[in-house]
Amino acid sequence: MNQCATLAVVALWMLGHAAGVGAAQVTTNEVIRDDDHYFVTFDVRIAAPPDRLRRYLTDYSNYAEYFASIRESTVLAGSPGTVQRVRLRLRACVWFFCRTVTFVKDVTELPNGEIRARIDPTLSDFQEATEYWRVTPEGGQTRLQYRAALVPDFFVPPLIGPWLLKRQIHASLISGAERLETLTAN
Repeated sequence: MNQCATLAVVALWMLGHAAGVGAAQVTTNEVIRDDDHYFVTFDVRIAAPPDRLRRYLTDYSNYAEYFASIRESTVLAGSPGTVQRVRLRLRACVWFFCRTVTFVKDVTELPNGEIRARIDPTLSDFQEATEYWRVTPEGGQTRLQYRAALVPDFFVPPLIGPWLLKRQIHASLISGAERLETLTAN
C-alpha cells in the first residue's frame, strides 16, 4: 500500500471531500520534508462568516457528518472552552491506494480564533504531530490558516511523497472549503 496516502489525510481530516466549484481560494499550499519530518502549510480564503466557520471547525463530534473522508469523530474528554481530547478515524485514497488512519489529539480553542492540537502518539498513527489553525476575517471573507509539523509512524517515499501530498491537499482544500461555504450559508 502506498503510505503517502496515509500522510495525505493529515491535512484532509478537517476539510474532507465535496464536489462543486465555489469562491474558495487557496493562496498558500506547501509541503516540506526534512528527514522524517513533514511541515504542511496552507492558507485559504472562504466565503463564510468567521464565527460560523469556527463553529463547524470546532464541532468535533459531528465531523463525520460534515466531511466524507472522516469515518468516525468522537470527543473523548473535555468540553468547549477547555482542552478536548478528540479521536478521528479517516479514510483517505490517493489514486487506488486507500488507508484508514486514527488520530487522537488534544485540542485547545483560543478566543482569538486559533485552534491548537497535539497528537497523542500512543493512540495515533504518527510519532508526533502538532497542528495550528487560525480563523480570521479578511475582506468580507474568512482566512483559514493551517500549519502542522508531522512525523509519520510509517514509511513515506521521499521523492514523490511531498509532491503527491501537496497535490492532494490542494484538491481537497478547494472541495472542503466549498463544503464549509455551503454549511455556513444555512
